Amino acid sequence: MASSRKSYLKTPSFQLKHRKVSKMWNFSKNIAYALLLVFMIIGTVDCSWDPYKVLGLKRGASISEIRRAYKQSAREWHPDKNRNENAESKFVEVNKAYELLSDPVRRKLFDQKGVVDDSLNRNMHNPNNRFGDGASFFSGHGGFRFQFQMSELTAFHQYRITLRRYENLIFPQSYSQPYLILVYSEWCLMCLHILPVWQRLVEDLNPIGINLATVHFDQEVELANKLGGRRGELPHVVLVMDSRILHYTEDELSNSKVIEFIRSRFSRNLIAFVNDQNINEFIGGWKDNKVRVLLFGKLELVRLRYLTLAFKYRPHTLFGYAELNLETTRTIVEKFGIPSKLDSLLLFQEDRDRPAARLSMADLPYSTLKDIIETNKYLQLPRLSSQKMLDLLCPPESSNIRRRLCAILVTEDREEDEEAREQLRHFTRQFKFSRDRIVFSYLFREKQTEFLRALLEDGKSPAETTTKVVIVWRQDTQRVSYTWLPQPFISGADNWNSSVDYLHRTLTKMLGSAQPLAHTTLMKDLVDEHAQGILGRITARLVTTAEVLRDHFTRQELLAVGSVVGTVLFIAAVGYVMTYLVRLEEETIRKKNKGLPKTPRPTTTELKLHELRSETYNGMVRLLKPGCRTVVLLLDNESMDVLIPKFHKAVWPYRKNKSLLFGWMNIDRGLPWYSRLLNLALKIVDEDEGADVTLDSNSVKPKNCVGTVVSLNGHRRYFCIYHARHPECVSDSGAKRMQNMARRLTVSNRPMNDATGAFMGFDTSLEDSDNSDVERGDPLKSQDKEPLITSGLGLHTQQFSTDFALEGLSNWLDRLFEGTTQRYNINYWPDFGNF
Repeated sequence: MASSRKSYLKTPSFQLKHRKVSKMWNFSKNIAYALLLVFMIIGTVDCSWDPYKVLGLKRGASISEIRRAYKQSAREWHPDKNRNENAESKFVEVNKAYELLSDPVRRKLFDQKGVVDDSLNRNMHNPNNRFGDGASFFSGHGGFRFQFQMSELTAFHQYRITLRRYENLIFPQSYSQPYLILVYSEWCLMCLHILPVWQRLVEDLNPIGINLATVHFDQEVELANKLGGRRGELPHVVLVMDSRILHYTEDELSNSKVIEFIRSRFSRNLIAFVNDQNINEFIGGWKDNKVRVLLFGKLELVRLRYLTLAFKYRPHTLFGYAELNLETTRTIVEKFGIPSKLDSLLLFQEDRDRPAARLSMADLPYSTLKDIIETNKYLQLPRLSSQKMLDLLCPPESSNIRRRLCAILVTEDREEDEEAREQLRHFTRQFKFSRDRIVFSYLFREKQTEFLRALLEDGKSPAETTTKVVIVWRQDTQRVSYTWLPQPFISGADNWNSSVDYLHRTLTKMLGSAQPLAHTTLMKDLVDEHAQGILGRITARLVTTAEVLRDHFTRQELLAVGSVVGTVLFIAAVGYVMTYLVRLEEETIRKKNKGLPKTPRPTTTELKLHELRSETYNGMVRLLKPGCRTVVLLLDNESMDVLIPKFHKAVWPYRKNKSLLFGWMNIDRGLPWYSRLLNLALKIVDEDEGADVTLDSNSVKPKNCVGTVVSLNGHRRYFCIYHARHPECVSDSGAKRMQNMARRLTVSNRPMNDATGAFMGFDTSLEDSDNSDVERGDPLKSQDKEPLITSGLGLHTQQFSTDFALEGLSNWLDRLFEGTTQRYNINYWPDFGNF
């Protein structure tokens, strides 16, 4: 069977078929490579398209910047306004870029991987996809999970939001619109348990201006994590308000507790309580540029719908609340005729005696209140106090036909100009111009100087700027057209008719024609007159921080942190007070001594002598910096009182040298260290000369070491020695004797008993050596069996007092700093130890 198969493989027919299959395989492989190359080229071309460049933005731009750039680009490239042949394609490209950047998921994919088309990802997460994705059937942890819809959770599903909707709509709107969001999951038993509570919240909160939304944990994991939801801790409820995420931390989820949670998150100063004493202060004073809304109710507690209404319109409206049937509010009720059994609303503009709108009902609906305030949310003559106010009153309009004019009265912040502003208000009430065509306002000249400087004609201000009227048409966010009215708006009964007639004729002519205004310029942004100062911003930040701490920490933890912070602040306050008292005392002493003559203090540099012992050994020797040396005097208890003053006098001229450190060592304590130091020096010379030098440390006698001065270079590990019997100090031998001594000391392997060793404290005697150098001279012949401190000037062995031990130290110090003294090198510094 096997032989027949082998024979078949060798037949020509099989060989022909094999060649055909090989050719087809190679052809298919080449086609696949070509398609792959084409896809790579297409992907490269696609990735070269940058939506940030299309909208003229930088990476990391905020949602508001993206919207602003999109509106400006769409207005510029709209085919109805731009006659360029590429306007339509450019407009489509702008919309495509905005669609990508406004979607948080697609924007994240583009920023990280450069992916532009997210159709595959969208199809996988399409709710209409019957097959779903594989990851939804098997969990990421390898477990088996059921995925079927439960009809009980339909109430949650219909309020479900996505990450894109949250970031583009809900979070920006939370500055004026509170959102209550529930994070849930399909297999959360507690979620099923709170379903009736959630339905009741929807019925109660939606009509009073609080929106509700849900987040599916399994389908919006990123959004759920951002809101603080964790698997195993569901359901999780948060309130998104004023661009902050506030967590509901109660153990029980009920309707009353959720409403109380929402109520507690509103500022206490959102609605002021008004009575007969502060009514005039509340209604009067319009410099804050806000309309006054006064609410009347039978309840002591302010209703939640009033709080949400005040929260929504707080940039334009100031709210107050007066409780009915009280003695403290009876005058207000009688003055404005408020029904005692109905809830009422009064809306005041500039006239404090006559409200611009009023409403009385048994139950004031939120929608009705909203409509009334929306219609009258601006004063009759509002002030341009910020750029945002200008954008609301005079929005940009590029079309000349649909242009919206803004008549601005330029005044100063003083009582004399209030009459002119009041006459302009009377003018707006007398002539009912449409707010869609023209808006009247005023500004303070001294507070908006940059804005007015852009509206000057040829850099010069009009003759009378305090009561002049300028007509402005904003063509876009930066470019404006304007015209100054030549006749000033003069107040007073004599000039009232002429000013009103001229202003009415001029405005009627401008509104009746599409004639452009006289001048065009680039506008400067208005200064925000109501912006908080540094202290206000700090206070607001502290309040926000306190609220965040209250949400995330228990009372015990807050008390512990508060005690620590209070202690630190108390210590800082005490330190500040003590510093202030010291400064005050110094000022008192300075004033008291002001008349006394000042005597200059003598500036002398002290010279301290440090004792070399085990505690100071590292600092004085081992840890010396490069270029620094320590000069140490060896003494005992008997010679201390005599040698230290002489040593201090000898080194006094070098006290200002910061590279020198002076000290002394008691030889009775440091004799073992000194003997090991000499032994290390002899071993180094032994290695250099090749001689066998032995040293018996027991031969070192303390009495012979008294008066020795050692210069230690801790960084380069060498030392120099001074003694009265040191050959360097003998005047009649000089350098030759010093060299002969060093050679004699290191080459001889006999016990060193010559006079040249006595300078280091050895009990020595002199013997001839075969290694004497002719050029250095012969060694000394004399013997000294009991060497003490001698004169060192000859071969005499007479004893003398320690008074002569340091006579040649000054000359030796000069040669030391010149670098001509003998140096003894060592490999390391021996341990000092306590002996």
